[in-house]
Amino acid sequence: MPAHVPNYIHDVFVSYAQVDNEPLVGADKGWVSTLINSLKILLGKKLGRADAFSLWMDYELRGNHSVTPDIIKQLEGSATLILILSPGYIESPWCHFEFNTFLSQVDSNSGRIFVVEHDVVERPEPLKDLLGYQFWVSNDTDNPRTLAIPKPHPEEFEYYQRLDDLARQLTDKLKELKKQAKPVTTPVPKNNIVATPRIFLATVTEDLEERRTEIIRYFDQQGIQFLPKKTYSIDKFQQTLDQDLNECRLFVQLLSEQFPPFFNYPLLQYQRALAANCPILQWRAPNLNISAVSNVEHQNLLEASTVIATGFNEFQTIILKHLKSEEEVKFETDDNLVFINATQEDMALAHKIKDFLDAHGIGYSLPLDISVSTTPAEIRQNLEQNLLYCDAVIVVYDKTSIAWVNEQLLYCRRMQRRRDYPLKVIAVYNTPVINKPPLNIKLPNMQILDCSSINTCLSCFLQSLSI
Repeated sequence: MPAHVPNYIHDVFVSYAQVDNEPLVGADKGWVSTLINSLKILLGKKLGRADAFSLWMDYELRGNHSVTPDIIKQLEGSATLILILSPGYIESPWCHFEFNTFLSQVDSNSGRIFVVEHDVVERPEPLKDLLGYQFWVSNDTDNPRTLAIPKPHPEEFEYYQRLDDLARQLTDKLKELKKQAKPVTTPVPKNNIVATPRIFLATVTEDLEERRTEIIRYFDQQGIQFLPKKTYSIDKFQQTLDQDLNECRLFVQLLSEQFPPFFNYPLLQYQRALAANCPILQWRAPNLNISAVSNVEHQNLLEASTVIATGFNEFQTIILKHLKSEEEVKFETDDNLVFINATQEDMALAHKIKDFLDAHGIGYSLPLDISVSTTPAEIRQNLEQNLLYCDAVIVVYDKTSIAWVNEQLLYCRRMQRRRDYPLKVIAVYNTPVINKPPLNIKLPNMQILDCSSINTCLSCFLQSLSI
């Protein structure tokens, strides 16, 4: 059957060690054959037809025979590679040859190599950065067990879920390669192109791997792309992390009470996201006892204003709402005018907020520049004009006094009675300054933006503004 991806003989080449495909007692087929047969069924369903793709797997016993020219031809003519990683694969010169031959044709970051983890093994250098599909689990004593031994059981949920993950992401890659191979005949107007959302899904501690996989499945279903696509090497962790963050519209992180003892990568990822001004959404379980966490840095991370303590399904919905609201703000913003109310000592921050609003097509107004000749009447008139004719207000609370903030909020309430329609949003931009008095007033339609990052906090504000 012809390949799904143009200009290739096969869509998929399966590289495995023969020892991993010998049938065990109680099974009529080997582990690899069973996996690939099920994968072919799922690929056919996801591509629409059983003959919509071409998969090549060598079923011959290899023994000590050398690699044949035919195998080299099939390998070089394949769009993607599935390798079954195991101790047998690591020890097989044949498998090494197949992997290196395929790698010589594509970049290791191309997403064309799919690693199926049959066992727990220490990866050699060329495989270290590739993401794997874990077909093993750890029991209560932390001993690994390969799934589907001697054969898959109908109630073995983990096996079928990971098989479906592999099939879905392999299908996506084949469709992507097919699309790239097609010549563009009709140019699309630039202003009609809407980029696919790309999310940075932070690396998690071991106890949250299953949760992270759930998020990936959810992203796949929603057509959302994510990074990273590979495991970062320690020596280039921050450099590669920063590169990926610059390509993403949102940083998503899952947190628990666990933290790595030697390399605190959850904290580092969060800090780099802040430095990149990337909007941040973090999740933790509502019943997590933060006071029981012994590490102070990790405790502070769990208490960050961007951490949402909610149900996991609800958090996934929040991610999607954030992306949708961002698109609505980007493409459907009307002529909203926002008054940024700040004292002189907070004016530098007010200008940063102004720049953010301006970049999103939102009108803004700043307070009157106060000089020696400015009279109190002029200051009051300017304040009232802004509160009468703007659509929303942001009161900046950084270095200024709590008394001034309270006064401005009460003035907003007073001016509401003179307006033709209520203010859409009254927000307090509240920065995390140590020993700063807490807010002691809350108006009915007021938002408190506890902000460590302008992008993170103001994205929520823009969502409210667009309603």
